[in-house]
Amino acid sequence: MKRFLHGATLAVAVSAIAATVPSSLAPMRAQSQPLLLSQNFNFKPPDVTAPANRQGGTHRGNKLCPAGLSITPLVPPTNIGLTLTDSPTIFVYIPNTSPEIEFTLLNEKEDEVVYEKNFKLDKSGIVGVSIPATVDNKKSLEVGKRYVWSFSMVCDPEDRSADLVVKGFVQRIEPQATLKSDLANPDPMTRLNVYAQNGIWYETLATLAQMRRQTPGDVKLTAKWTQLLQSQGLESVAAQPLVAPL
Repeated sequence: MKRFLHGATLAVAVSAIAATVPSSLAPMRAQSQPLLLSQNFNFKPPDVTAPANRQGGTHRGNKLCPAGLSITPLVPPTNIGLTLTDSPTIFVYIPNTSPEIEFTLLNEKEDEVVYEKNFKLDKSGIVGVSIPATVDNKKSLEVGKRYVWSFSMVCDPEDRSADLVVKGFVQRIEPQATLKSDLANPDPMTRLNVYAQNGIWYETLATLAQMRRQTPGDVKLTAKWTQLLQSQGLESVAAQPLVAPL
């Protein structure tokens, strides 16, 4: 059993979540909505839900993690986001701290590890972890399936039940022809609005993050980023810097 499953508290939480997730999901196909090309930037959440609402993790204090330390996943309040790709980027806010961070992607039942990555940050910020398209010659994300991702802050390497953990869901869907056509537009701002209007969370966030990294002084992009996060109840981390992607 992988070390992230150690500890009675975490095991009970995992069992409770797994019991509430449907055993099968009907395939979804994204239909393109009219483009939004005005100055207003709106993300339209899709009609999908996950077993538990999004929560930022806060630690009571132990070993490497001081009391009050918290990490915040960048995901809608429904705790699930859609993607069109087999290699989405998952974002999380992590404060400046020394513990190692473990990112894990599991299947829907949380009994199979799809991908793992360990890393450390030397400064506070919002970091994106990109899932590779294939792992061990198999596609990481299959169309129509849900996956569970988690960020675990290793506060005590000898007691993984003390980890500070946040979880979320990602579901890959198949775009219909009209949406594919709209996304073929070479203009990144147009594609950004297409993603947002069609409720494709992970590409909306990743596209806007990439645009901000390319032109960090663009006040319009900063305003769009702030508006996007505020619209999903993430205003507490909207002003945090973007750090290098992983």
